[in-house]
Amino acid sequence: MKSLVRWGVTLGIAGSVIFAGISGINNSQALALPQEQLVKKLQNVPVFTLTNSQGRYVVISTKNQSKTISEIGFFISKQDAQKFLEGRLKKEDPQLASTIQVRSVSLADYYNQVLESQQKKDSGLIFTLVPTKQQVDSAKSILTSSGKPVQQFNGVPLFVPKFKQGNNYLTIPISQTNERYIPFYFDKEQAVALLEAFKKAKPQEAKNTEIQVVDLNGVINTLNSSKDPNASKIFLFPSRESIEFIRSLPPNQQNKK
Repeated sequence: MKSLVRWGVTLGIAGSVIFAGISGINNSQALALPQEQLVKKLQNVPVFTLTNSQGRYVVISTKNQSKTISEIGFFISKQDAQKFLEGRLKKEDPQLASTIQVRSVSLADYYNQVLESQQKKDSGLIFTLVPTKQQVDSAKSILTSSGKPVQQFNGVPLFVPKFKQGNNYLTIPISQTNERYIPFYFDKEQAVALLEAFKKAKPQEAKNTEIQVVDLNGVINTLNSSKDPNASKIFLFPSRESIEFIRSLPPNQQNKK
């Protein structure tokens, strides 16, 4: 998909679970990974953007006082991308909007576009990753309950089941090997489901668990900047909606995703 996507369309408008702990990963520390491993982790997660039939990104141009801002939006939720197309673009320019569709790319594609844009400091393009409102509200609620009240959450929240004391995280098997990984969920409900299963399996230990909220951009930045060996254990677990989307694809496309 990455090779097909070029920007150019401009709109002038405003399973079984093994429970264990891994220690040593501190949210305040940088979590380093080689670039190839980082991109591989991001490839597991689909995001959704708007393109024309030639695969060119839709660029939204808005005026902020005397300055024109050009922005390309990527959505965590396919439904949100579709709502943006149906609810806004078709109202502003129905003819042009009729040539636009929602297309999936990987989070790695988004990340690479951001890096390329940063290298071209005069590109004038902003790449925005849009979270779902429900998960942002959930993140704010968790932070408020933990004594860190926030008026707004800037970024895409991730939900991490962990133990309250120490620096230990719950782990799950992702493949058929004995490797265990730390799931960073895009949906709070997925993190809750893991903790509920843990309560049934180990009720005493489960009393010492909680859900931690972190920012996706912060996780990517820290994964890219230090040398913690446990960083390789982090797994970005797609949302339930994204998992259903991947399952709906033909088998050959599922392998690519």
